[in-house]
Amino acid sequence: MSVSIEVKQATDEAGRSAPVIVKPNVVFPVTRMLGYYASLVAVRLPVSANQVTFISMIVGLTGCSFFLKGELIWNVYGALLIVLSYVLDYCDGVIARMKGQSSPFGASFDDFVDWIIDTSFFAALGYGIWIADGEVWWFYLGLIAAVGSTIDYAIDLVRANRYTQARKAAEREAAAAEASDADQGEAVADEAKTLKDKLFYFFHTASRAEFCFIILVLAAFDVVWVLLPFGAIGAQAFWLGDLFRKRD
Repeated sequence: MSVSIEVKQATDEAGRSAPVIVKPNVVFPVTRMLGYYASLVAVRLPVSANQVTFISMIVGLTGCSFFLKGELIWNVYGALLIVLSYVLDYCDGVIARMKGQSSPFGASFDDFVDWIIDTSFFAALGYGIWIADGEVWWFYLGLIAAVGSTIDYAIDLVRANRYTQARKAAEREAAAAEASDADQGEAVADEAKTLKDKLFYFFHTASRAEFCFIILVLAAFDVVWVLLPFGAIGAQAFWLGDLFRKRD
């Protein structure tokens, strides 16, 4: 869904090495910052990374189900649960690295949860607006967005080797842990060498990281329906971007 929270090895006064959670040096994405504070608590609890991913899925799907009612207050409640689900989505990765539970299955499970929540949200929102407004085309827009999200997920499964991606992510994280903040900034700039790469990062990664807050704000003002036409179009743009994006 988004850039992860860094975990690096640190040495205490006794010379013992242990993993520590690194606080993000920028506020945005806000979900990552909230995930950092939540992770400080979560790593102390007797839960595994996959259990947290499962909890994130249940919380997110529950939030999506609230949008089926098509009512303002339930939309707000649903949006708050989706925000919590996004925050937990950061915690599972931190727990996996802190407790040595990183695995290809965990990475794949995390991707699955991202997909099922995105898809369920648009389908539920379309149904809820249909019930509230009486126009069935709202439901069709939700289905179109859900189908686009599913195509995007399928492309990731077919074209991206999650085992290889997980290994590369671990290698990049280890390299970043040894670099200074300035060096990390240069590394990010080097990765986004072209305008195309920068735009792809912003719309495909950064926007997804804060999508839950977009839902919350629009729900609070009772205009969450605007996400349906944008979602129906944007979901297709996401999978098209994935389809033609050059893989490492």
